[in-house]
This record gives sequence, structure tokens and C-alpha cells, in this order.
Amino acid sequence: MNRLSRRFLIPLPLIALLWSPSRAEPVDFTLNDLDGTAVTLSDFRGRWVVVNFWASWCSPCIRELPELVSYQRENPGVQVLGINFEEISVDEARDFLEPFGINFPNLKIGSTPLVPFEPLEGLPTTAIIGPSGELVERHMGPVTSAQLRDIIERHTH
Repeated sequence: MNRLSRRFLIPLPLIALLWSPSRAEPVDFTLNDLDGTAVTLSDFRGRWVVVNFWASWCSPCIRELPELVSYQRENPGVQVLGINFEEISVDEARDFLEPFGINFPNLKIGSTPLVPFEPLEGLPTTAIIGPSGELVERHMGPVTSAQLRDIIERHTH
């Protein structure tokens, strides 16, 4: 074997390893809901999960909330989770959400960044988590119920 071919044989396994398709690692977090109960993302394994980051001062978030309520009502096999991404009290968050008839858990952001969700590029941000816990898509800006259906359908087939 000449010197040139030996030089290329060594990095080939490394290149193959780096280029081989791999499954995304499951993501997980635990945050408290507005009642103080711990909610863990991995508790929803086996289901699609829509994780929506919002704030009360964010007008696109406000316009999006009825769409999330509608989506959760029409898709009970998918779990929507809201995450209040601001420093307001639990009572303020609860009062803000009350008129929307929220039908999914809302969590308070913690002090530790939620990797790989953060840093966020803006609000609202919605992450779609597959049944095995992998982050399959991230959407910045408001989403509609129809867009959520399309996103999940695209990743199902």
C-alpha cells in the first residue's frame, strides 16, 4: 500500500461516521404548570407534542392562542404545551389566559435554558416533538391549527 492510499484510509471511517444518518436524540425538560405541578415532556412519549413559547406582551402570541385551543380540541391525540416565556407571576399568567378558554397545560419558564429549544429567535416559537421525543421542527412566528396539522402530517409520512 503506498503512502497516498494510507493517508486516505485513516480519515474514511471518521468521514463515514460524520455523514451517516443518525436519529435525533430525545429532548426533555421538566417545568411547573400554573398550579405548581411538575410537567415533564417525556411523560408524553408515544404522542406528538406541540410546545409553544409565548408571552402576554406579544401580540402575535395573543392572536395565536385561539388557534392552539382549536388545534388541541380537534386533535386530542396530540398534546399542546404552552410555556410562558416572561417574568410574570403565576396569577398574572392565569389571569391573562382565562379569556382564551385554554384547554392545554401552560408552564412557567425556569431559570435554566431549555436546550435545544433556546435561545429563541423570537416569540411566538413553536417546537414540534415526535412520538419518540425528537425535535422534528421549529417554527418562529404564529401558527394556525391547519399549519400544525400539515407539519405533523408531513413528518408522519
